[in-house]
Amino acid sequence: MKLLGKIVTVAGCLFFIVALVSSFTNSLTLFDSALTTVTTALVTLGILLLVSYIADRYLSKRLFILSLISLAFLIRIVWILWIQTPPASDFLYMHTAAKSAALGDFSFADTEYFTSWVYQLGFTLYEALIIKLFGSSLFILKFMNVVFSVGTTVIVYFTAARMFNEFCGRIASLAYALYIPNIIMCSVLTNQHLSTLLFMLGCLFLIKGWDSKYRWIYIGLSFGIANIIRPLGSVFIIGLILFFLIHQLRTYSKPQAWKIIAKVAGVVAIFYLVQSLVSYAILSADITKYPLSNREPYWKFMVGLNAKTDGAWSMEDARYVLQFELGEERNRAELEVIKERLADKPELAALMTRKLVSLWGSGDASTSWSLQEMNKPDLSVTLNKIERMMYIVMSAFGVLSLLALYRMKQTHESHLYVILLLAYATVHLVIEIQTRYRLDLMPAFIQLQSYGVYKMYSMIQSFNIAGQKNKSAEM
Repeated sequence: MKLLGKIVTVAGCLFFIVALVSSFTNSLTLFDSALTTVTTALVTLGILLLVSYIADRYLSKRLFILSLISLAFLIRIVWILWIQTPPASDFLYMHTAAKSAALGDFSFADTEYFTSWVYQLGFTLYEALIIKLFGSSLFILKFMNVVFSVGTTVIVYFTAARMFNEFCGRIASLAYALYIPNIIMCSVLTNQHLSTLLFMLGCLFLIKGWDSKYRWIYIGLSFGIANIIRPLGSVFIIGLILFFLIHQLRTYSKPQAWKIIAKVAGVVAIFYLVQSLVSYAILSADITKYPLSNREPYWKFMVGLNAKTDGAWSMEDARYVLQFELGEERNRAELEVIKERLADKPELAALMTRKLVSLWGSGDASTSWSLQEMNKPDLSVTLNKIERMMYIVMSAFGVLSLLALYRMKQTHESHLYVILLLAYATVHLVIEIQTRYRLDLMPAFIQLQSYGVYKMYSMIQSFNIAGQKNKSAEM
């Protein structure tokens, strides 16, 4: 393994250590004591290994895939039928606008919400299309969330199986299917379900390699359309380029390398072409006066650098900027605040540390989003406890996985997902954070930890075999 590959692996290991320690520490408030937390985590670990054993030993590949799809779909459809989560916050704005758009009324595009964050039109128009085709029932939109979430579960299976082995594919997809936020957020009209499916599909195409004549086109289209739904494409484009430079460039001869460089450039070109075409389409249709973009680019940085809120959304900041006209005047005001917050270097370093611990170690907010106004406090507490235990155990397996990957003599396809996690975590050191944002990269998190499960499972099997041999020798 080359030096850069080793650096990526070590950084990934440190990332999972931070997630493990901070999530364990933050979970103590949910349980009676540290001993109870440890005991519950060990029980969760045991259950995960037992499920791994059953999935590995008793199910054929076809039967496993059918069981996986059925399980993931059934749990999610039961949830959205049981929990009638109403749209709220940004999701309410977009859903209300989508209903108007379905009727041909695009006046909402002139409101400050959509003139500031024009990129929100992408998901809004998707919802409008669904409403136009199937009616305004919330169930249809939530049902589509279920379909996208199940689709991502299947992609996780094929991705982990290709990167590592069949066992890892099974345990990663089961973990994704059963991870509480992935289930209960299906009743929330967030754009994350569709965008995650498309981004992970693009990544699956990517790790399959460049041998296919048209695969680079599929990657560019997947990333490009996903970015229209949720603007995280820059993270994935950066991940693609770094992965190519660290992992793949040196594995090709010079003529081959130039061909692959051309395909990587083609991916980037298609990605931006999709953005331009969609922007041109909505401008030509007079839906909005602006291309898909963020016309208040400094807002998330201003909030993300607020030490008082540890980088979370701030009402005080929101009230402050609203006194300035959107555009150059507001941009200047926000830049001034950003400069002030960057000036105190010790406080800035402390803030970034707190944000890293908070984003990757705090309890997930999915119960707040999904169960709001449902008056089910006991259910919320139970789900939070289950989520915490699963997250702690997966973080521990993530550490084990990266340690095992470090011992490999060559770089590995899984480095793409390590790079994506590190890039995403780095970006959020300076922009606004919510634990909900963690869901965008949870497929990467879960796929990587699956190799740790495999290594522990293999060690246990080795001990059992060694024990049986010793008993046979004694006889």
